[in-house]
Amino acid sequence: MPFNPKYTITSKINKALVEIERVRGFLDAIKLKDDWIADMQKKALILESHHSTHIEGTALSLEQARSILEGKKVEGVSRDDEKELLNYKKAMDFISKYLGKDDPVNEGIVRELHKIIVTGVRGENADSGNYRKIQNYVVNSRTHEVVYTPPAPLDVPPLMREFTEWINKAEDVSPILVAGIAQFQFVHIHPFIDGNGRTARLLSTLILYKTGYDFKRSLRFRSITIKTVQLIIRPSRLFVRTIWT
Repeated sequence: MPFNPKYTITSKINKALVEIERVRGFLDAIKLKDDWIADMQKKALILESHHSTHIEGTALSLEQARSILEGKKVEGVSRDDEKELLNYKKAMDFISKYLGKDDPVNEGIVRELHKIIVTGVRGENADSGNYRKIQNYVVNSRTHEVVYTPPAPLDVPPLMREFTEWINKAEDVSPILVAGIAQFQFVHIHPFIDGNGRTARLLSTLILYKTGYDFKRSLRFRSITIKTVQLIIRPSRLFVRTIWT
C-alpha cells in the first residue's frame, strides 16, 4: 500500500500555520535592501549549518563555525567537524538551486544530498548516496539502549519510492505540513547507514524552498517555520501511521 500519513491538525497547529502565512505575506510584500538581505542570508546559513551539524555531535562553537564558513583558518578544531560543517553549507547551496522550481523531489536528489554531507567525514563509510544494505538501529548515546529499530534493508527502496511519490502528490496539503511529515517519515525509514538526521533536515528545507517558504533564506524568519515543523512532528508521532509493504 502507498504511504498515506494519518494526522490531526490541532488548533495549535492551525494557529501556527496562520501565523506563518501572515509573516510570509509580509515578507513577500516588503522591499528590503539587497545588501541587507545578503547579510541576513549569510547569517542564516552560518546558523543553520552550525546548529544542524552540532546536533550530530560536532564540537565547533558558533564563532568557530562562522570563521570556517568565511574561509578563515581556525586552529585546534577537528578536521571532521570542519568538513561536516563545510559539507552542510555545500548541501544548503545545492538546495538553493531549487528555490521556487517545479522539479519533483525524487530519490536522486535525496541520494545526492546524502552524498554531499557524508563525503570525506565520519560518515564516509556510510556508503554515501546509497541506501543501506544492513540493519541499523537508533541507540541512546548515554545508556546504549536500542530505542528504535528501522525497517529491514529490503523494505527501504519501496518505502522511499512511496514516500517521495507522496511528497510530490500532496498538492492539497500545506507545504509546512508536508515538510514536517517528510522529516518525521524520513528518519522513521532511516534509509542510510549514517547521516539520516542531517539529510532529513535538508529534505525538509528543500520542500519549503521549492514551495516558496524560504522566507528570503533568513533564519530569523524561517525559524518560525522550523518551530512549526517541530510542532507538527511531535503530534505526528501520535497520528502518522506507516504501513509497511
